[in-house]
Amino acid sequence: MKATLSFRALAITLFIALTVSYLLCIAGDLLFGWTTLKALTPFLPGFAWPLTAGGFLIGLLWIAVCSVYSAALIAFPYNYLVKRQPSA
Repeated sequence: MKATLSFRALAITLFIALTVSYLLCIAGDLLFGWTTLKALTPFLPGFAWPLTAGGFLIGLLWIAVCSVYSAALIAFPYNYLVKRQPSA
């Protein structure tokens, strides 16, 4: 059986996982004074701390872009290689 990965399902899964992590980091910074988002600012251009509505939305936008990009890096080569394998 040659099972392929669904690009759309993988992108949505990555988006949900990264969004939950992003929200937990924001909650931790706001409630407990953690400094996790200071480490994320170089990876999310346009995101700024202290938190603003625009910075929050830009962070979500970058998470969506990174999710789609990561899904493409995983799903497309995997599906290509699976389809290319000779049947046993």
